[in-house]
Amino acid sequence: MLYHFSALTGGQAGSMDQIDGGSLRDMDRAFCIVGSAFSVYFLDADSGVAESSPDVISPDSNAGDKRWIKCTM
Repeated sequence: MLYHFSALTGGQAGSMDQIDGGSLRDMDRAFCIVGSAFSVYFLDADSGVAESSPDVISPDSNAGDKRWIKCTM
């Protein structure tokens, strides 16, 4: 699945962390445009690392070990 977001965190509509982790699958992709910054992320279903925005974003609900990981370009 490919997602588009306009915010990384905050839990509001349009933010990366507001998607329920239960509906996310390993290697889902996302892109986020905040201001003039464009970022690409993939979902690692068994990462479990601590959230550290903007590099690692954890879903607010049902995250388990799922994390959005920022791709380096």
